[in-house]
Amino acid sequence: MLVKKTIESAEIAAAIDSMAEAIASAHPKADNLVLAGIANGGLPLCSLLEAALAKRLGSSIPKAVIDISFHRDDIGQHPITKEVQATHMATDPEDSTIILVDDVLFSGRTVRAAIAEVLTIGRPYQVELAVLVDRGNRRLPFAANYTGIVEDTTPEQKVEVTLDLKDSAKSKIEIIEA
Repeated sequence: MLVKKTIESAEIAAAIDSMAEAIASAHPKADNLVLAGIANGGLPLCSLLEAALAKRLGSSIPKAVIDISFHRDDIGQHPITKEVQATHMATDPEDSTIILVDDVLFSGRTVRAAIAEVLTIGRPYQVELAVLVDRGNRRLPFAANYTGIVEDTTPEQKVEVTLDLKDSAKSKIEIIEA
């Protein structure tokens, strides 16, 4: 596998900061706001966004874990892995704005599955989407409300995101040729 491009930690930090600024601007009081990380790729980004938002808004934002395993349309090709975290939402989604958080937006199938999982828990007031990397090539009509980096890729390329919560200098995004 050939790495076509590497996005370094400084650009990633700036992208996350920009996303947090946009979310804080759209939700200045953060009332009924929940950040819902899509397991597993969205969980580190969810933690980083929550920390950045807490600094801006002066209070922590409730976080949730969304497990899409049972809503995937490719479950026969990609069986459920054992390390996936179960869905957990500490607050009632009714009347809440749920911001789904994921590392990469590609075909839109993960977003569809995440929305299906959220709706099994309750009926939120609003659902928004925050992604670190929008790589294009959508197969379903979804667009992110908050995007850190837009990277044009081919369907054959792979985008690998590494977000190190202990040492941000180790964070990177690699675009890999198939």
